[in-house]
Amino acid sequence: MKTIKRWTSGIFSRVDWAVSQIENQEALINSSLKESREAVAKAKVQMGRVRQDGNKLRQRLQNEEQNVERWRERAVQTAKTDEQRAVESLRRCKRAEQIREQLKQRVSEHEQVEMQLSKDVASMEEKLAELMEKRNLMRTRQSRAEALTSIQTGCCDASSELEDIFDRWEIRVTEKELSGECSVTTDPLEESFISAENEEELREELKHLTNS
Repeated sequence: MKTIKRWTSGIFSRVDWAVSQIENQEALINSSLKESREAVAKAKVQMGRVRQDGNKLRQRLQNEEQNVERWRERAVQTAKTDEQRAVESLRRCKRAEQIREQLKQRVSEHEQVEMQLSKDVASMEEKLAELMEKRNLMRTRQSRAEALTSIQTGCCDASSELEDIFDRWEIRVTEKELSGECSVTTDPLEESFISAENEEELREELKHLTNS
């Protein structure tokens, strides 16, 4: 368990340090996360071995409890017919009881270690998940920031280009307007003849209408 605590304090302290850095953030975080995953994997393997040892101890305790009951029954069964065998059976029952009590103590201590180790591994997994979540969040924020910067830069460039296009368009329209105005010429004499001719035509049409 001390080994796991050294892994935990060493690796996660380096992760916290990496998070505080400005340069090469993702590379540092990925490296630290890799070490953290390896540490968690080792801790889980060790926890599995500890549990196996605990299961063996519990099985031994169960067997010894059966021995106690078996030798006690033998002592009772042979008490009237074979006192010597009964005494020896009782002696072995007492020895089995001593072993049973020792195993109970060992099982109790081992279960405490298992419980603490399980908490340590769970804490490591939670810390690892938290760090991975932070990394993914920072990746998302960085991508968003880069996208916004790119869009803003592009918009500024596009806006400037559009203004230039509008300016050139307005210049061309103004040139055509000026060109059209220049091409329209007026001749007062011609206009007077046209007006008189039109009026004469109207008079003739009126005379024709009144005569008919």
